[in-house]
Amino acid sequence: MEIFEAIIPISVSALLREVHNGSMVLPDFQRDFVWDPTATQGLLVSISNKYPAGSLLRARDTRRDFETRVFDKAPEPRGLHTYLVLDGQQRLTSLYHALYGEGDYRFFIDLKLALLTFSLDKNDETIFLRRTRGRGVQDLENDITRQASELVLPVSVFNKRDGGFWKWVTDIRDELGEAERADFERNMQHLYRESLRNFEEYQFPVVTLNQEVPTEALCTIFETLNKTGVKLTIFELLTARFARYGISLRTLWESAKNRNPILDEYDIDPYSALQALSLLVSGSCQKKKILDLTKVQLDENWDLIINSLARGLEILRDDCKVMNRKWLPTPSMVGPLATLCAISSQLNPRGPELGVHKRQIIRWLWCAMFGQRYEAAANTRAERDVRDMRAWFEGGSIPEMIESFRFEKETLYEVSSKAGSIYKSVICLTMASEPHARDFHNGNIISFQMVNSGEVDDHHIFPAAYLENIKGITRRAMRDCVLNRTLIDRVTNQQISDRPPSEYLRDIDAQLNADDILNSHLIPIGKDSPIRVDDFELFLSKRADLIVSAIGRVTS
Repeated sequence: MEIFEAIIPISVSALLREVHNGSMVLPDFQRDFVWDPTATQGLLVSISNKYPAGSLLRARDTRRDFETRVFDKAPEPRGLHTYLVLDGQQRLTSLYHALYGEGDYRFFIDLKLALLTFSLDKNDETIFLRRTRGRGVQDLENDITRQASELVLPVSVFNKRDGGFWKWVTDIRDELGEAERADFERNMQHLYRESLRNFEEYQFPVVTLNQEVPTEALCTIFETLNKTGVKLTIFELLTARFARYGISLRTLWESAKNRNPILDEYDIDPYSALQALSLLVSGSCQKKKILDLTKVQLDENWDLIINSLARGLEILRDDCKVMNRKWLPTPSMVGPLATLCAISSQLNPRGPELGVHKRQIIRWLWCAMFGQRYEAAANTRAERDVRDMRAWFEGGSIPEMIESFRFEKETLYEVSSKAGSIYKSVICLTMASEPHARDFHNGNIISFQMVNSGEVDDHHIFPAAYLENIKGITRRAMRDCVLNRTLIDRVTNQQISDRPPSEYLRDIDAQLNADDILNSHLIPIGKDSPIRVDDFELFLSKRADLIVSAIGRVTS
C-alpha cells in the first residue's frame, strides 16, 4: 500500500493559513506547546536566512478516529479539518505565535541593525523579544509613530496588521521626514528581497500521508517520531497508543481527578497511576513494561488503581500527616503506595485484617520516608517492595527493608535542606505523633487547613539571628538543622523575632501552658529543659532523642 499522498514544499504563509483557519489541527494526544521563546527567536533567524529547519509530517484525516484540538492560540475552526499534524507542532506553533501576534511573547526586528547587513542574526539581537504583558509592549507592537522613531518592525505585521508588511512600510514612510523617505523605502525593498520575504515564502518539505494509512500505523509513527528529540512523557506516548482503541487517557485522568479531588490537591502526575498499574499487573514499573500495558489491563484495573491512589494519599494525609505536595518526602513513592493499596483491595481483607493491612502500609511508608528509600533506584526498589509487601499481607515474613531499618541520631544534625526527604519526614512525624502538634499562638491542634493556608509554616525554635549574634554559632547548617525547626504560626514567629527561647516562652506561659505545646512538637519540657535555659547544644541532643524515639515507634 502506498502511504504517501504527497511530498512537496509548502510555503510558511500557506501552512500558517491552514493553522489559522483550522484545516490543519493536532490529534488531542499531542503534547502541549513547550518551546522556549528563544527557540522561536532562533527559528525566525533560520527562516529569514533560508537555513534548513526540518520537514513536517501530516496525515489526511477522513476517518476522524482521533479527538483533535487546534494549535495553541489559533481560533476554533468553522468547519471540519483536513489534516492532522504528526510532526512539526512546536515549529508551526512558534511561527504562528510570532507572525500572527499571539502567545506570551512578541517578536521585533531592530531595523537599525538589520539594515547594516540586510540580514537577520540572532547573535547580534537583530530579532528581539518582549513578554506580551510587559510594560509598553502593546505600544511597541501597535504604535506606528513609536516604531518609526525607533525603527522597529513587529514580526506580527506580516499577518496581524491590515494590509500586511507593505502597508506597514508605507505608513512608516509617511511618519519620516521628507529626506528619509526614499532611502527608507529603498532599504526596506532590499531587506525584503534578502530576508523578510522568507517569512512568507520560505518552504518546508511537507510529507502528507494518505487517508488509507491505518489508525494503528499513525499511532506507531507518532510514537516513533517522539522517541527522539524533545521526548514525550510515558503518559503522552501511552495516550497516543490507546487512542487507536478510542480511549483517551487524558479524559480518563481528568475524570479521575474530578471524582477524587485529592489527586489535584497533591498535584499527582498521571505517570504515578500508570506506574502503579504496571506494578500491579506485571510486578515491574520499568519504562518498557509501562509502555507495554494493554487495553485489557487498562480496562480491568484503571478504576481500582485510581481508587487506590486516592486511598494511599488519604493515608499519607490522615495517618502520616503529609498535609500537601510541599511536605511529600519523595513523590516517587506515590506509585508503589497506590499499588500496595490496590493489592490489599484485591485480597479483600475483612474486619481486623483490614486494619492490619493499613498498619503494614503505614509502617512501610515511615521506613521508606526516613530511609530515603526512593531517592535513588526507585523502580527497582518499588518492584521489590511490592513483591515483599504482598507476601506480608498474605501472612509471610516482614519485608527486609522494614525488618532491617535503623536510624542514626547523628543524621538529624546534618539535615538542614527543606527539600530533603528526612527534613519533611521529621516535620510530618511531629504532626503525627501523640499528642498532636499544637499551635504556639492559641494552643489548638494544627489542622490540615492551617498548613495549607500558610497560617503555619516551619520556623526556627532558637531564632537564627539570636544563635548567630548572641550564641556565636556561625555555621548556618547547624542553625537551620531540622532539630531546630517546627511548625509555628506567623504571629508567634513575628513575636519570637530574635529573642531567646527562655524569654518568649514566658510570654506563652502567661497565656497557655507552654510545656503542653512544646511536648506536642517533640521538644524537651520541664523547668530544667535546655530550651528553658537557652542551652542550644543540649537542646539539639535532647530533641534528637525524642525524634529518634518517635521514629522507632512508627517504624517498629
